[in-house]
Amino acid sequence: MLVVVGANGRTGVQVVAEALRRGMDVRAVVRDDRDVDRLDGVIDVQHTSYADADHPQALPAVMQGASAVICCIDPRTQGPDSPIYQGTAAEQVVMAAAAAGADRIVHLSVMGAFRWSYARLNRKAFYLEGGVRNCDAPWGILRLSCAFDEVLEAHVAPPDDGAPLPFHPSSRYAPLSRRDAGRAALDYLARMTPGRAQCVGGPTVYTGPELTQLVAPHLGRGTRKTRFLALPRGDVSVAVETTRLVLGYVPGDRFERALRGDPEDLDADSEPAPVYARVEPGPHAADAGGDPEALARMGPDLRRVVHRHLITDLARIGVDGPTGLVLDFSSARRAGRRAKAHDGWMQELEDVRVTGPEGQQVHTGDVTFLRDRLAEEFHAWWRRDTIPVEVWDELDMGVRRRLAKDKGFRDDPRVAAFAETRHE
Repeated sequence: MLVVVGANGRTGVQVVAEALRRGMDVRAVVRDDRDVDRLDGVIDVQHTSYADADHPQALPAVMQGASAVICCIDPRTQGPDSPIYQGTAAEQVVMAAAAAGADRIVHLSVMGAFRWSYARLNRKAFYLEGGVRNCDAPWGILRLSCAFDEVLEAHVAPPDDGAPLPFHPSSRYAPLSRRDAGRAALDYLARMTPGRAQCVGGPTVYTGPELTQLVAPHLGRGTRKTRFLALPRGDVSVAVETTRLVLGYVPGDRFERALRGDPEDLDADSEPAPVYARVEPGPHAADAGGDPEALARMGPDLRRVVHRHLITDLARIGVDGPTGLVLDFSSARRAGRRAKAHDGWMQELEDVRVTGPEGQQVHTGDVTFLRDRLAEEFHAWWRRDTIPVEVWDELDMGVRRRLAKDKGFRDDPRVAAFAETRHE
């Protein structure tokens, strides 16, 4: 039996549909019964199971009888600090599949899944891959170049009527259809060599300027900023001959036909909802609401992130308050550094208060933050004499080096100690 985890995503649906066309015995696994509508008409409901990959105890039951598993979960988010899956999800799927006796396990990933990628989703994909690589199991990783719909929705005609995003001029892409991605996943499953990560793309490699010229007659006319995410910068293409070596053939669906709206390549008969449109996750539970002056320039995403970070940091500084804590910014004052992050402006704050469910004051303190635009890092915490170790441990070497040259942080004890060990 083939078990497809993340079967309700755009690629997952195509994997399930193609496997059924090939006469395979398929079990489609989705997170919960609110997440299954894209499979309507694709697979009978009795062959659908529910399990959240973030909860390893939920996985053994859906893996029973599996001889092969394709993991289609990805690093999508509903906005900053709102991941669909945590970084260990793919690892947990692979371990559960191996424990059930599956002898072929494929995790679908993306080109450009690097720790230093410009794209936040690709950095998250890197950590999903890392968990898979650490498993003692017959795993394979198939890295897919960008999909047709990712190009169309972000760079041609965003469904939210936003302005199309430009292509980065020095980047290269090899888009393929979701249908071809589903075929490729099954063909790779049959011929994979365990312990390898391999790459596939579409039948044509385009540079950024070539795509710019190709899509120009089809561009939407929106003026406001779209919520759809741009393709990652850099060379995330796959050479046609590489794809041929991995699969034994080159996928046939052409981007030019999809661009013209050919339903054969757009799979219009199934038309799942866009998976890369961010669904607004709403305010944090600790947000008191209103529009205090200290939060006026943050915007909803940054405001939610700041609330989450400060509530998490309370435990680190030993504030052991009741459940239902609320952050009170009504008397807070802006002071010190400021920077743009998550479509808003963050500034250091003084006199931020924490209250309990009965309105009692639990904590008062000043708030500081770290912002590194190159690595897209943002952290906020209650001010103390050094960067919290939990934050420091998340920073890669490049961020630490830049902090050592930043006048706002170079005198921080943790940064200074790091700088003393460097010889640059």
